[in-house]
Amino acid sequence: MLRFVRLLARLAGSFWVRLVVSIGLLALVATQVDFGRGVRRLADGQWGWFALATLALVAASAVASFRWHLYLEACDVDRDWRRALRAYFVGTFTSNFLPSQVGGDVARALMVGQHGKRVRAFTTVMLDRATALACLIAIAWAFAATDPGDVPHSLLLTLAVVSVLFAALVTVLLGVAGLRDPIRRRLLPERLKPLVGEVLTSLRASVQSQVLIRTLLLGLLFQSLGVLAAWLIGRSIGLSVPVSALVTTLPLVITLSFLPFSIGGLGVREGGFIVLLGQAGVSATEATVFSLLNGLAFALASLPGSLALIHGGHSRATEAAPAAPHD
Repeated sequence: MLRFVRLLARLAGSFWVRLVVSIGLLALVATQVDFGRGVRRLADGQWGWFALATLALVAASAVASFRWHLYLEACDVDRDWRRALRAYFVGTFTSNFLPSQVGGDVARALMVGQHGKRVRAFTTVMLDRATALACLIAIAWAFAATDPGDVPHSLLLTLAVVSVLFAALVTVLLGVAGLRDPIRRRLLPERLKPLVGEVLTSLRASVQSQVLIRTLLLGLLFQSLGVLAAWLIGRSIGLSVPVSALVTTLPLVITLSFLPFSIGGLGVREGGFIVLLGQAGVSATEATVFSLLNGLAFALASLPGSLALIHGGHSRATEAAPAAPHD
């Protein structure tokens, strides 16, 4: 079993494997798409709504970076919000554009994690991801509760399964974190004890009431902007689906996209939207166009990260250059 897990991890870490998976999934999606109808959808699109969606995602990233900064500050990793803002956009850009085996989350953790604090930085990234997903799940349930008749039972059931699994995972992690130190020392291998200790210290600092309340409120704002962007993209192509059903699909597709077997979720995201929005009567063509426009909007919203990369590289080159001799 352990050997099988290691094999899966090695495959997931291979760029070429993920490229093949993405191409294969996109090819499968292509068999379900009416390209003529898709082109007509795009030709008739109202691109002002799409532009507003992209701006909403830029604003969402700014909110998310400040939210992540609160975790970094609580864990004594980095107290400069501007550095967190830059790292967040660089991480998003890396995830969208660079065919690197180092994901965007790893990139942003490395950018702010000084020597000796990288474990804490990685912990804040994972906590940031997990609590953001929790906020999106909460928003999805809120929309489903306000208009339950428009959400297919199959979508509600899938959302319930994801919610229960997520809650179970959080419960297990909290249970491990709550174990007394002597018990943990007996259960853990010697080489893992310092690592786990750093992770637990970061988690305890991050779940203090003041930090937790602020980050959850900002998480709801961040995800609300993302939901707004999805609605605007749907409106730009005249997507005929109830808002509550559309919002219900978002945490499900994002959860699928977390699986590390494709490049940036490409192919997985499109297939997820086809299956899930199909439950609400959306055709495979419309779902694919919506998904691709979502990916395009996220990519465009991450472009400030390229500027941060260029500026950072220029700054390092300037610092490394020798001073010109004086006459």
